[in-house]
Amino acid sequence: MSAKQVLILGTAARGGIRSVIEAYETAGFYTGGRARFIASHVEGGLLRRLVTAARAYLTVAALLLTSRVALLHLHMSMRGSFWRKAIFLLMARMARVPVLIHLHGSEFAVFYGASARWTQRAIRGAFDRASAVVVLSESWRQFVGGLTQTRVEVIGNFVPDRYDSARAAGARDPHAVLFLGQFGARKGIYDLLAAFVEVRRHVPQARLFCGGNGEVDRVRVAVDETGLSEAVQVPGWVSGEEKLDLMHRCGVFVLPSYNEGLPMAIIEAMSFSMAVVSTTVGGIPELVCDDNGALVTPGDRARLADVLVGLLERTDDELGALGAASRRRYETGFSPEAGMSQMRSLYRSLGVEP
Repeated sequence: MSAKQVLILGTAARGGIRSVIEAYETAGFYTGGRARFIASHVEGGLLRRLVTAARAYLTVAALLLTSRVALLHLHMSMRGSFWRKAIFLLMARMARVPVLIHLHGSEFAVFYGASARWTQRAIRGAFDRASAVVVLSESWRQFVGGLTQTRVEVIGNFVPDRYDSARAAGARDPHAVLFLGQFGARKGIYDLLAAFVEVRRHVPQARLFCGGNGEVDRVRVAVDETGLSEAVQVPGWVSGEEKLDLMHRCGVFVLPSYNEGLPMAIIEAMSFSMAVVSTTVGGIPELVCDDNGALVTPGDRARLADVLVGLLERTDDELGALGAASRRRYETGFSPEAGMSQMRSLYRSLGVEP
């Protein structure tokens, strides 16, 4: 057993799933060379994605056939991600290797509900064949638990702690708002831009920074068309020092999504002691409440504007208190120590040492 490895299957594309995988790696969850990440999906054209998937299937098949796999940890989302992982699941079960499904898809319930009956049967069958299913929130446990008798565990996402309180004290701008996420309608970026026009009428010094990938050019055009070019910056994908600068600078984080699981971006904002504005979807109400920010209904641009104005008009001390509450929530429930302890217990219950 000591020579066997945990195979972690997931996307190498930028975004929340890759961030989760990296968080476990960075925090030192896997020790002694027992784990190996295999990319089943990458960004790029169809040919590149097909080659990546084929290489992953061949690699996993070879390892299974030579009895070198202790556990398959599948980071699964909806649509193509589900079908790719379903094949890995069948391969592992044929080899009598335990499989852990780690479900991320923010729109998985929508995907399931809109699918044909045979696809729904395939989804339920995949859950039934798994040794355990990890979901990100209690609401997702109820949904998945209604589809399968397989054990379903809630293990929240976590992010490494990179917050420097002294740096934030010198850099924080209480009128700076940050959005991080994939640019597109699902994350509510266009609702945010429309709402920010109204925010600027009440708080002229308000500034918005939008970091992410996806429809970057379209977002930049929308900024120009709404007359926000002096107040909104769209650097696109941010990482490293550029991202750390924004996280320490901004006092408010906003993510007006239509569908979510448990957003890594919100947990990261909480770790940086930021007040959070988001929506009443997925597991977000388990992260954000009146103590550390506010929630709005997806698509309610007027309410989103009102909430942002209310936060930006607060005193520095009042806004700081909301940020401190976010930080406490992160430390008690979403730090590396909290998440890894739960995952380690689950691994061991499956007979695997991480």
